[in-house]
Amino acid sequence: MRNKDQGGRSAAYIGGQPAFPVLDGAEPIDVSPRVSGMLAHAQMREISKEVAKELLFAEAYVETERLTLRPLQLEDFDAYAVMLADPDCWTYSTRGPMTSDEAYTRLLRQAGHWALLDYGLFAVFEKETGQLVGEVGYGDFHRELGEDFDRHPEASWTIAKPFQGKGYASEAASAALEFTEDRLIATRTVCMIHHENKASIRIARKLGFKAFDEMVYRGFRAMLFKREH
Repeated sequence: MRNKDQGGRSAAYIGGQPAFPVLDGAEPIDVSPRVSGMLAHAQMREISKEVAKELLFAEAYVETERLTLRPLQLEDFDAYAVMLADPDCWTYSTRGPMTSDEAYTRLLRQAGHWALLDYGLFAVFEKETGQLVGEVGYGDFHRELGEDFDRHPEASWTIAKPFQGKGYASEAASAALEFTEDRLIATRTVCMIHHENKASIRIARKLGFKAFDEMVYRGFRAMLFKREH
């Protein structure tokens, strides 16, 4: 069915709503039953995605005194890519700064955690400025380090260099820990830290993690921590 929308353009209508507008003078749109069904399904998918996103962000939203935590969105990509391109983010890693495509893949991985596992890493924002300051949370990274480690949520925290030294990592990690333990009813969580990363070791111990093993992982000496309650 063809009709006029309020802007004077012709449009194909499905269920009384315009499926897509076209300019006057364009060729008639052949909306066969099959195409109508495809368009209707596409509309429903968009509605379903928006509802799912709203529910996720309503549930997975945490506030602390100075920070807000929520799952990453595509709209965060530019700021996220800048953070991951900074060499200071990788001081205690065997890899270097991420390229744009690597940062995008990482963003999709973080979103996939929330979609498939119902937990994941939060993007962390400074309340005062609204700026992205880091990412903190828990993941399943398939490190193949054994059952004592791999089958438990693994803590991770990264704070961008300009925002370090303010206690943001501890503040955000503590909130993410409480959220994840409650959500998963988890009685054991783990983390892995480069043996020279004294700041992260202090944060882990402050959160109640205790070292239980050491090993060489991707060429560096890694300390394995666990938190049980």
